[in-house]
Order: sequence, then C-alpha cells, then structure tokens
Amino acid sequence: MSHQLGLTHFDNAPEAFVQPSDAEKDFLLSALYETARVFLVAEIDGDIVGFVTAKITRNESIPFLISSPICRVGSIVVDEASKGSGIGRMLMSHCDDWAKAQGAEQIRLEVMSFNEDAERFYKELGYKDQSKTRWKPVE
Repeated sequence: MSHQLGLTHFDNAPEAFVQPSDAEKDFLLSALYETARVFLVAEIDGDIVGFVTAKITRNESIPFLISSPICRVGSIVVDEASKGSGIGRMLMSHCDDWAKAQGAEQIRLEVMSFNEDAERFYKELGYKDQSKTRWKPVE
C-alpha cells in the first residue's frame, strides 16, 4: 500500500516525490519504534488493507505560533480494492482517539492538490483549509 501511495504521488507530483523504493519500507519500519508516533493498521481476514501514521509535535521555537500539542498525520492509505468501505474513516477515528489521549488540541494533515478524493474525504470528516503551499521551479 505504501507503494500505491508513493506511485500516485510520484505520478502526479514528480517535482515533489521520488519513485517508490525499498527505502520507504525502512522509513515505515523505523516509524514503528518512535514513541511520539502512532502506526495504526487495518486488517480484513489477516490481510492489511490500510494504515495511518501520525505523531505529536509542539512548537517550541517560533514565538508567533501556538505551542499546544498538535497531532500531525503523516500518511494514510487504504488499499485500492478496499476504498469506499469505511476503512479510512475507521483509521482516522482511531487516530482522533489517539490524538486526544496524547493531549493534542488539533489534528493537521497535508493533502496534495491533485488528490480530489482525499480532499472530499477530509472535508466530510470536518477538516478545513488552513493554508496552501505554493511552488515553482527556480529559473
């Protein structure tokens, strides 16, 4: 599934993402051992059909930003064959519960502008736009 996610991002935004590689596996495995991070997995009949990663951060250096704990969703992916079955909602609900238990006051995530399905999904869950990232190549 990480490969599916990585390929979608690379195909749609090669200026920001590299082709999926085995390095992703190492990155995700290291995330399992971070104490400030959660890695939630959805299974059906023993098969993994989705996962979400998130971590708690706190601003400690920028004086004009809030310093309360924020849950930052890193990745969420549901297997193509299982999309539309409620797995993403379930994963995000458990992420919400985890964030609350950690004392987070907000949940933030980034969604790429090409990902219209994800935009709809997050809006249905109550997420609002807070900022937009702009980019251009240096010429």
